[in-house]
Amino acid sequence: MAIIEQLNAATTSFYLPLVNNIYEDEPTIKRFMSKTRKVGGGSTIKVPLVNSQTCSGGAYEKNDTLTITPADVLTENHFHWAHYWKGNSLNKIDIMENSDKAQIVNLLTVTMQAIKDDMQDTLAGDLWSAGGTNHITSVHEYLDYTNHATIGDIDRSKAEGAFYRSNLTASAGALTYDLLATKMNECKKHGKKYPDFIVTTQTLWEKYWSMTFNKVGMMNSQQAISDTAVKFWGADVIWSDKIANGEMYFINTDHMYLAVHPKDNLQWSGWVDQEPTNRKKTLEGSVGITLQLICDFPMSCGLLQGLS
Repeated sequence: MAIIEQLNAATTSFYLPLVNNIYEDEPTIKRFMSKTRKVGGGSTIKVPLVNSQTCSGGAYEKNDTLTITPADVLTENHFHWAHYWKGNSLNKIDIMENSDKAQIVNLLTVTMQAIKDDMQDTLAGDLWSAGGTNHITSVHEYLDYTNHATIGDIDRSKAEGAFYRSNLTASAGALTYDLLATKMNECKKHGKKYPDFIVTTQTLWEKYWSMTFNKVGMMNSQQAISDTAVKFWGADVIWSDKIANGEMYFINTDHMYLAVHPKDNLQWSGWVDQEPTNRKKTLEGSVGITLQLICDFPMSCGLLQGLS
């Protein structure tokens, strides 16, 4: 059992921080985590929403009576928690044959790196593509309200759910500066602020790069979120291989963010010996996370589809 204790100590001290890097070195996860908010640890996430601009007020004279008409401007949406896990195993024979410190370090590094990379790839993919009921609600589901009408408790196909729609253009056509400007203005008009984050495919990103370079001769590079990222009206423009062909997303991270359960944030199970129960000469361990992508105001975001 001593070797398991040593492996657990090394894993907790040195390798869980490696797994924690899923929040740092994948640019879309990093951006959605940048304005995360604390939420309770209940069975569902309750998010207050503003569904109306109905307020009392206006110009008045000194002897006027200022009357406030009660109006229920707040509603609430409910989101389920999504649970993810990734596990790996160490073979006891491998441990025995790599028993000195340096070799054990290499063995753990490869094993935990695989867990981190696999978890990161799964979460990054689910951020942008609709999954099953046990997955996080994707950006695509929030913004493509024609194909994903119901989000949480709100049916956006009905008039009373219209406030929870996004700024969607289904058949956008050729990518132009005018098209980008219109979409940014739509998001600001309805969301009060320009999007700060634009994500598209590599093909469309390279077309935007070419348009920009040809117009102003800008020398730049595609990097993670940074001051040197390609921009449009102050918004970082990046590409992801998780985006469907012809799509470009305009995100306001004041209103779209990842919420992580406070009691299940990359929790490590510990290495568990499988030989006593399964007669397998392996140690197994896993990392779990419970989270959800939240959007409290889709009108602040936009989506172009059918871009070329």
